Amino acid sequence: MQGVRDSVESHAKRKNYSDGSADGHNRLLTICRMLGIHDAHGIGEIIYKASEYLKAPTETRKLLLTKIAGWAFILWREL
Repeated sequence: MQGVRDSVESHAKRKNYSDGSADGHNRLLTICRMLGIHDAHGIGEIIYKASEYLKAPTETRKLLLTKIAGWAFILWREL
């Protein structure tokens, strides 16, 4: 689980969505909520990453699964 958490945090910081931790304020999340598309966006990311996983080489699959788990964590956290 720590690897997933680290992935979420580093992605949010790299994209400038967040200054803090995976549990901190996330600018993208706020905008998606205001637009009413948060769940749809997260599910879309999971579907896209899953389709990439099916055609990815073995060495890339763990990274894609980490990203899928990260999106699932974000959706779960917001329930």
